[in-house]
Amino acid sequence: MGTSVVERTREFGVMRAIGARSNTILRNIISEGVFIGLMSWLIALPISIPLTYGIGYLVGTMSFRFPLPLVMSPAGLGIWLAVIVIGSIAASAYPAKQAAQLTVRETLAYI
Repeated sequence: MGTSVVERTREFGVMRAIGARSNTILRNIISEGVFIGLMSWLIALPISIPLTYGIGYLVGTMSFRFPLPLVMSPAGLGIWLAVIVIGSIAASAYPAKQAAQLTVRETLAYI
C-alpha cells in the first residue's frame, strides 16, 4: 500500500484540489487495502483446498500408511478472514495517514 500511495500522490493532489477532505482520502486508501485483502482470501480459498488435501494424502501415506482426512472448519475460515481484514487495515493505515496529511502544493509538485 505504501508503494501504491507513492505512485498515486498526484492523484490525491487533484482530489484535494477539487475539494476532497482528508477523511475521504484516508477512507479511499483503507478501503482499497481491505478490498485487496478480501480478494486474496477469495483466491486463496479454492487453491488451498486441493493443496491441503494433497499434502494430507502425502504426509498421511508416508507416516501412517493411509491418507489424513480433510476437515474444513467454518470457524477457522471466519477467523482467517478477520485476520486478513484487520491486517489489511493495519497495513493501509500509515500510508493513508501520510497521504491525507499532504497539501495540494506538495502533491502537485511531486515528480
